[in-house]
Amino acid sequence: MPHHDHPRRDHHSHDHHGHGHESAFEGPEEVARVVADGEIAIGYVGEVVGLLDHPVDSVVDIGSGPGVATLELARLLPEARVVALDSSASMIEALRERATAAGLTDRVQGRQVEIPEGLEGRADVDLVWASMSLHHVADEVAALRAVRETLSERGTVAIVEFGDQRELLPPGNDALGDRVENAYRRYFDEQSQHWHGDTPSDELAAMVGRAGLRVLSDHVSVITHQPPLDEAQRRYVTGSLMRARKQLEGLLTAADLDALERIARDPERADGPLLVSRRILLAGR
Repeated sequence: MPHHDHPRRDHHSHDHHGHGHESAFEGPEEVARVVADGEIAIGYVGEVVGLLDHPVDSVVDIGSGPGVATLELARLLPEARVVALDSSASMIEALRERATAAGLTDRVQGRQVEIPEGLEGRADVDLVWASMSLHHVADEVAALRAVRETLSERGTVAIVEFGDQRELLPPGNDALGDRVENAYRRYFDEQSQHWHGDTPSDELAAMVGRAGLRVLSDHVSVITHQPPLDEAQRRYVTGSLMRARKQLEGLLTAADLDALERIARDPERADGPLLVSRRILLAGR
């Protein structure tokens, strides 16, 4: 079951949309995968909007991907203009297509830019949305400082990251789940040097504080998709576990990797329930 402690850094079982250092986030297959991942967790957009205690006229979505959350923010905040920033051409093209199909091009714009450079000159932003994106930025504290400069007086930055990697395992796999958690900690440490180079990463709340931002709230929330799961949810379970198997090769034993594959391919596992946990940190000036 999901746990609510906060390790040194958030760790991730999925790669996400482009943020300047990888070319893996291009092409229709990547777009489709990130759309599916975003739709599984779409409820978190509404949760964050419900936590805000100030009007929102302007939103910036950092690392927007194909715009699943972007369009939900526009729907839930009908007075707001929303600017989506992502370094992937495929993701921004998909976002623009989705905005056109939704009739939201008057309020939703997509820009292919790097972060934090793409934040320069932006001001009086009421909400900066950063879901599964901050960890891909080379210097996270510098990016958060740039975010701080964009915020309006009461503006909020909402940072959403993964909660628990054990959530996709069925009951009775606690020991395997613990080994998966530990393996992902090592995986993140390895990836961190690739993502951040010589710039050290740190626990999320600590980096927020170093950027001059004040933590307003910080918690782990869980969405439960009850069975029967639809086709997209079943694909998400299988795909997530198979990605975990690939990413943790060399960090888990062959027996544990085989166990992940068996669970991924077990049709009963895909009958749920599906738990999706996210850490949600809100901060302000």
